[in-house]
Amino acid sequence: MDALVRRSGAEPWGVRELAAELDESRSTVNRILASLVEVGLATEAGTGKYAVGPRVDVLARTLSDASTLLGRGSRSLGDLAAASRCTALVSVCCQREGGYFIAACSEAKAALIFKPALGALYPLAFGDIGRAFQRFLADNLSSQDRESDVAAYALSQHEQLGLLSESEFPRASSISVRRMANGLVVAVSVHCASSTETAQPRAWEADAQHVIARIQADMESGSVERIQRLPDVIEPDSKSTVGRLERLLLLACAFPQGVKNSVDLHDQLLCNAATAKRLIESGSQAGVVRWVAGTLYPGPKLYQWAARITAADRDLADMTHRIVSSLVQETGETIALLSYDEATGTAEFLDVIQGWRPIQYKLQVNVEVPLYAGAAGKAVLANCDSQVAESLDLVRVTDATITSRELLKADLEAIRARGWATGEGERVLGAFGLAVPFFVDGRIRGSISATIPQYRKSELDLPLLLTRMREATTRIERLLSLGVKAA
Repeated sequence: MDALVRRSGAEPWGVRELAAELDESRSTVNRILASLVEVGLATEAGTGKYAVGPRVDVLARTLSDASTLLGRGSRSLGDLAAASRCTALVSVCCQREGGYFIAACSEAKAALIFKPALGALYPLAFGDIGRAFQRFLADNLSSQDRESDVAAYALSQHEQLGLLSESEFPRASSISVRRMANGLVVAVSVHCASSTETAQPRAWEADAQHVIARIQADMESGSVERIQRLPDVIEPDSKSTVGRLERLLLLACAFPQGVKNSVDLHDQLLCNAATAKRLIESGSQAGVVRWVAGTLYPGPKLYQWAARITAADRDLADMTHRIVSSLVQETGETIALLSYDEATGTAEFLDVIQGWRPIQYKLQVNVEVPLYAGAAGKAVLANCDSQVAESLDLVRVTDATITSRELLKADLEAIRARGWATGEGERVLGAFGLAVPFFVDGRIRGSISATIPQYRKSELDLPLLLTRMREATTRIERLLSLGVKAA
């Protein structure tokens, strides 16, 4: 998993190359990769090539949204960057690996900025941040608590540095380091790229301390006592080792403030207590999770993965592309992925993959799609609150567009009852549309639709196409849903 994340956004791994990197046999690596692909933690990126899977994107985004280290602390970090007219960083120490990584970055608006890579591992001997971590560890940890001999990590031997020198990593005007209750050692620092903007040393120390205090308060705000499984969320078979690993990562990402053992973790991990203990111990040794005072937390390695993955900024279309592409190959039809934003009540096509049939429609992406006109929009609208439909202006798009509220209401009720929608020329003249909605943790999130010339409708095996589309939406729902929430 770590090797796949390190190559995120770069050339995928070949099996032979990955086996050599991990010092394992090709058969072992093949077997592990096949298991990771099954749960979406890895994906095939060409013949014999593998990359990090879309499920990792989902979990990384979940941790980023829920954690003050990666996402929710960005406002105070942004305030620090704006006030100092410099770059403000949150860094996390990886004691076991003798290094640290940048978890979050906020830079001020300027002609010259400092923007280091998120998730890249730097040795503790590199830069003001690394040396501050070294001093903190020396002053606050006993020798038996230190997890690595940091002196063994020479700058010239560290793979993440490449051609980067300290001159390209500006000195810290201010830096504050603290150890969190979950055991993470975190730093907040201020760096100025321009010598004309460089603040006096320690000028923003109080502000850095304020930001790290807010991070600490949020991270220690209270662990989860009970976890509720959401209804109507289809869980994959999690009884394999890789399936249980995915479940462990899910719990750590969804509840970064900690999950107490009182919630019967072994039950949440779908195994007995002894197996759960071994799984957590293995995760702790790898730095993926931390087990502190009977509470499960994300480990530094998991935060590093999340920082690196979210920096790639892959969207819903990227994560679901292989599923939609597979549906196109099976059916030959043009398939579109519609994304619905519940906050704004708007929808747009994020991805359209053309079919292989000779006559087909071309649809535009990243343009707003009316929810009341056409199969794709109606499949979503039928599963929204009734107020959403009532608030829409029913503007005629084509002669076939439904502009009567009574007729639209009856159509939506029928769509909701049967679970799929059709449309004939309502948004695109001469087109027949078939759409199936998909849900994320029980809430409507979008639809996938097939757009077909009306003259081929009579030749269409509608039940077979509908079956294939429902299989695709089931895969999308499994990929994007977490299936749990704090009770």
